Amino acid sequence: MKKTASVITAACGVALIASACASNAGTTSSASSSPAGAASPTSVTSTTVAANAAAATSTAKTTVGIALPSLSSIIASSTTNQTVGMPSTSLNASALALGGTSKLSQAPKVGYIYACNVPHGGPPVTIPPWIDQSTNTWDATTKVAVRGSVTYPTRTFSAKASGSSLVLSGNGLPQRSGSFPVQVVDPAYQYNPDRDHVTSHTVRVTLPLNPKVASTTTCNTGFAGLMADGIPLLNGYDAGGYDAVAIETEDTCHGHPNSQTGYHYHGLSPCLLTSTARKQATQVGWAFDGFGIYVEYDANGKLLTNKSLDACHGRTSTVTWHGKKQRIYHYDMTAEFPYSVACFRGTPVAASHATGIGYIAAR
Repeated sequence: MKKTASVITAACGVALIASACASNAGTTSSASSSPAGAASPTSVTSTTVAANAAAATSTAKTTVGIALPSLSSIIASSTTNQTVGMPSTSLNASALALGGTSKLSQAPKVGYIYACNVPHGGPPVTIPPWIDQSTNTWDATTKVAVRGSVTYPTRTFSAKASGSSLVLSGNGLPQRSGSFPVQVVDPAYQYNPDRDHVTSHTVRVTLPLNPKVASTTTCNTGFAGLMADGIPLLNGYDAGGYDAVAIETEDTCHGHPNSQTGYHYHGLSPCLLTSTARKQATQVGWAFDGFGIYVEYDANGKLLTNKSLDACHGRTSTVTWHGKKQRIYHYDMTAEFPYSVACFRGTPVAASHATGIGYIAAR
């Protein structure tokens, strides 16, 4: 098994370089615990990631985009229950097994993250009341989320096939977010609040259009992939090695910003799910080795769990890929740690300033 070199951790995991940071350009609606955003869907330039039909002739028939729900149809979680808007699961959402460095492995292992380094150096963490340390579990049905519904009229993201490559580019802004920095009057403020704004930054990632399983498995540096809305997906750890999905204070779309990474996810966002994605296997992103990231369901309509997946949190099954039903390898999102890509079966792209993927740098 191979590990990548020179890994540096940052606040909330490994950082995405913000090469063109700007001030918060969001449009805010009144703070509310309503699970759906109140903004008009016309306030965003594009709510659907689609391949450019005018791409090179050789790739014009390759469908690489992933449909997103319109702003008006987003079903976000509530500020007091993070299972709202999420797929049904066979797991007990009020007592989910807590991840952390005890679930870090030095080789691929189901239910663990095969990490390139041990997370360390994160800020002090307040253990919130939805964490039960005596049973090492957490309650997603009582986890608090950040208030507010902010939309981003200048948001951009595209997915285009170019020869043998898939080019993903955007400015790092989500369709909607909570109100960041977290306000003192927000109940979420008392639990590890983010003091950063949601800012734009250049993201341009080139992946293999048709990835192949490599001869060796690569460890996870902290980044897992890019989601359908162009927002980075980090792995299940925060900077200090805690279970990020359980511990970190996120908004009702299950994302949050920091000054190094920008707005990002650690797990599945309900705001990415169309009505179809809530019922059947659907791609929701791309891992950094080019393989798709999906939501998949068992025979009872429940989101798959770790026991159905391999050590990298993936499997081979029939899903829609590039617009066609194919039996291929891919990764899956789950409601339990490690939540997404735990290691890479393909060859992941290298961190670099040129692509907008990297580590802490002076700005």
